[in-house]
Amino acid sequence: MTRFKKILILQTAFPGDIVLTTPFFRSIKKFYPDSFITVVTTPQGKEILQGISDISTLIAYDKRGRDKGLLNFIKFVKKLRKEKFDLTLSPHLSLRTSFLLFFSGSSLRIGYREASCAFLYTSTVARDMSTHEVDRILSLLGPLQLNESELEKYPRLPVSDEAKGKVEELLKKEGLSHSDTVIGIAPGSVWGTKRWMAEGYGELVDRLVEKYGAKVLLIGSPAERESGDKILAIAKHKPVDMIGKTRLSELAALVSRCSLLIGNDSAPGHVAAATDVPVVSIFGPTSPSFGYAPYGKKVEIVERELSCRPCHHHGPMVCPKEHFRCMMDITVEDVMRAVEKTGTLS
Repeated sequence: MTRFKKILILQTAFPGDIVLTTPFFRSIKKFYPDSFITVVTTPQGKEILQGISDISTLIAYDKRGRDKGLLNFIKFVKKLRKEKFDLTLSPHLSLRTSFLLFFSGSSLRIGYREASCAFLYTSTVARDMSTHEVDRILSLLGPLQLNESELEKYPRLPVSDEAKGKVEELLKKEGLSHSDTVIGIAPGSVWGTKRWMAEGYGELVDRLVEKYGAKVLLIGSPAERESGDKILAIAKHKPVDMIGKTRLSELAALVSRCSLLIGNDSAPGHVAAATDVPVVSIFGPTSPSFGYAPYGKKVEIVERELSCRPCHHHGPMVCPKEHFRCMMDITVEDVMRAVEKTGTLS
């Protein structure tokens, strides 16, 4: 087997996709334990991936901010070239990524055949859309002829003692104890049609409290403030509002405190699966068949079969058909049945 001293991996996708890349990092380190692995990711990705022992160095590439523009691109390329990487890989399809890896100076560059300017890679792999994204990313290791049966399959995120301590302190202030059954609800998404209705979540909170005696946490970034406020106004049993109270680097610690996470097709579901927390994931305009559902041992999907669904790879901001049935037709009863199927609450 060829030995690589310095390996570069570039993954600047959305936070959930970055979580799904963690088996890729672990697999590479497993087969090349003496290698120095550098991961270039987004500023958000750097926060998420902090503490992963398989990664030697994390570099934030702010393609929409600080590193935007041709001059900054050239500066970043020069920074990468100085490292003299033996091997570079990327599950990202963009033109920028292809050029970054090409100009990195590495003699072995692996990417997808479908990537923009794929000819800039020395080896390419077909992106099989019939499989899960985890398996698609792992397929990039094909040219290295590694033993597939030994590849790591499940996403994993570490939870630092510091993050745990911060979260426990916050929850204690909210009146939660270690003996409480805690259920997380993540009601947000960047895309409007991916959000199940606040009315549904509000009623769901009440059902969870009344049936399981649970303490319910609302989880999300400051951008989810509006969704959280609507749920707080609707629910009779007020959930603990944690929206915007933790950093992205503390999200894994907050989610790992839960017995179950319920949310839309968004990053917190992936974080839950990566911390061994059962997940109920609500899908509307998108579909698990795209390969981006949370990848874990206890994942339940709630969805409605419709002729117009899926309508978009990410989910448009408004329903193209103007009826929004993919979410409107999902009932609280549907979600409660999925909760019961996880078998984690008594």
